[in-house]
Amino acid sequence: MDEFAELEQELLRTETSSDTSLQEVLNLLNKGKLKVDYTIFLEDKTYTPAKKCGLLALGVILMAMILPMALGVLLIRFIIKLGPLWSTTRHITCRNYLGFYHSILEYEYKNEQIVEAKLTKLDSRSYVSITSVDSGDHGSRDVFALHVGNSGFKDFWPAGSIKNNYQNVKDFCKISGVKLAISPSEKRRNKLEDLS
Repeated sequence: MDEFAELEQELLRTETSSDTSLQEVLNLLNKGKLKVDYTIFLEDKTYTPAKKCGLLALGVILMAMILPMALGVLLIRFIIKLGPLWSTTRHITCRNYLGFYHSILEYEYKNEQIVEAKLTKLDSRSYVSITSVDSGDHGSRDVFALHVGNSGFKDFWPAGSIKNNYQNVKDFCKISGVKLAISPSEKRRNKLEDLS
């Protein structure tokens, strides 16, 4: 029995994990004492004051133009959420598969403070498929989506082509035991048959 067996048992006992259990898991992950079975997505960015000022200036310029005005507003809002303009901010976003709990852990840190954390329990009906999502004025695009029971789907893989994410999705499905449900016509349309 490993040193984290008690924590694993506590998480397994509670179907809806409490904030303290989730906090403990995040602290252990942050210290490197708990290993994840698979990392779906990891983004670790550092925003220096110079980078923040540059993005803020770009946002102001975009707001002055008519078409990209909304993009400018979103950019300024993002910079404000990062915190003080004259300090460096480290922003971490991550999605991991935890095998001992058969769940997806999503979290976001900003300067070592948890901004958001969510634990999604997978079940026997969970599967991954190719789903079309709306991408605004440019129509729609195909993405890999994780379907969890009756709660709809989540686009977990980073933006990019289906072909680029295919091997990562196959690896995740193999490690987690989640079904990969892709029809032959979807494979042909996305040119995946040569990657199998």
